[in-house]
Amino acid sequence: MAINKFMWDEDIALFRRMEGNYQSDREREFFEKLKYKEENVLTVSNDLLMSEYDNEDKIYIVREEYSEFVVGREDILEEQHYMNLSETLSANLRETGLLDRDITLFQWLRERDYKGVMYDHNYDKL
Repeated sequence: MAINKFMWDEDIALFRRMEGNYQSDREREFFEKLKYKEENVLTVSNDLLMSEYDNEDKIYIVREEYSEFVVGREDILEEQHYMNLSETLSANLRETGLLDRDITLFQWLRERDYKGVMYDHNYDKL
């Protein structure tokens, strides 16, 4: 198992801010598992967190290396790349062209109570 000696300050602050302030068990699971992955699990072949086939908006979320993320939509060629989870969750899905409504990825995930998020699709281990 790889150990990431570097985590973005923004993500450290995000994980601290969320701890104990979860709105649901699924939200707690999301942040606890993503924190563990960022700290300990390198992915070279990518880690699929949400498939476009598992939500009506056709959005997908992929983790790269330790803490980089790609967010896209099935029918849009241009993906959005982010350096850390904090930046990823702050992305406005209307501004990125992924949705027609003004909502951040964090709000979108909360709205669906993280339904469709997967934690066992690291292609390095499949």
